[in-house]
Amino acid sequence: MTRLPAPAPSLWRSEAPPLADFPALAQDTACDIAIVGGGYTGLHAALTFAEAGLSVAVLEAGEPGIGGSGRNGGVVNAKFRRGFGDIARSHGLDMAKRMHALATGSFDHVCETVDRYDLTDAGFRKSGTLKCAHSRKAFDHARAEADWLRNTMGDTGVHILEADAVAEETGTRSFVGGVLQDGAGTIQPLAYLRALWRTAQSRGIDLYANTPVQSVTAEGRKVRLATPSASVLADRVLLATNAYSWLTSAAKPVARSLVPFRSAMIATEPLPDELNTRLLHKSRSYNETRRMMRWFRKVDGRVVFGGRGALGAVESPAAFRRLERAMVKIFPELADIPIAYRWSGQVALTFDGLPQAGFLSDRVAYAAGFNGAGVAMSGYVGDQMGRRMTGQPHDLGLIAREGIPKIPFYPMRAIAVRATTFCYEMLDAAGL
Repeated sequence: MTRLPAPAPSLWRSEAPPLADFPALAQDTACDIAIVGGGYTGLHAALTFAEAGLSVAVLEAGEPGIGGSGRNGGVVNAKFRRGFGDIARSHGLDMAKRMHALATGSFDHVCETVDRYDLTDAGFRKSGTLKCAHSRKAFDHARAEADWLRNTMGDTGVHILEADAVAEETGTRSFVGGVLQDGAGTIQPLAYLRALWRTAQSRGIDLYANTPVQSVTAEGRKVRLATPSASVLADRVLLATNAYSWLTSAAKPVARSLVPFRSAMIATEPLPDELNTRLLHKSRSYNETRRMMRWFRKVDGRVVFGGRGALGAVESPAAFRRLERAMVKIFPELADIPIAYRWSGQVALTFDGLPQAGFLSDRVAYAAGFNGAGVAMSGYVGDQMGRRMTGQPHDLGLIAREGIPKIPFYPMRAIAVRATTFCYEMLDAAGL
């Protein structure tokens, strides 16, 4: 087994309400559904299975939140990495509208989850998100995309903001305009995850932490999941390991369909009162239009700033330095504000820019590949896969796959991603 990543020394970890200790699996057990992975995908699926009257066991390799669900930026939006216009060109307008409805549904699903289970300590706010254009060309493109979403997709929740409005809201003149999307918000991601663990426990779901699944093998009409101390015999299995599918051989087929990419974040010390009042005063999430996109938001008077870091399983000090330089370029006033937290985590990229969910066999399913936009979508796909596996109405659109996609030239993925990243950074630096 590959060594588990260390818990992220993040702002989220310092502020999230504590979670009771969950034991590792110590003796053999049996259930209707076994879920590998205790992140958003696995927990939402578990709740759906439990509501259908099935016995469920969730097996998490480390402590709750050690993976992407506890490390992300807490941006809750209705989007895919791939644009809806591109989906319309390649799959037709009807499919684009269907995927748009799924994206909107993923945000609504978070809202409904927080309300239904009274997750008041998750820090969820329906505040919108603002895409900030770094150049006139980027603004023209964002404006055209917003017009198309309104006129073709019927999306009334997009609004074009001119430069003065963006400057007033952000406190910086670094942008030439922007597009505001109403159907978005922010959340304290680790607090949200821990709240889901408590909710699952209250509904009788068996939850095991520090229980890596080492193998998943067919055993007659059942499936056996082996862990270091005991095993689980289940009727069916859902692999919900996403970017951390490489940790053990159990999810190796899923890992080979993804490119794990490291996303890094920094959080400043609390801002002085004047800066806190002037910068990002609407407390929504923001992102910029560069190819190597950066995002930022304000949390409890701190600026949290993030973006793509590096390929690989270890943190890169250079990635944090790049983030600090990018942040100060946008907000020069932050040059003298110390950085309090630096952390990172992995996101799972797919070849076509869309999540993927399906079956490896008639008894083993998977869901993965949220491309860095999974706070809302990962839980929604988990819920929809739970519905699919229990014969309930569901819709996954292009996310539903026959078998599992393969990354072309998989052994060379690291070289390809590094080359693409370098190219994007050069184009951004040139202003193209």
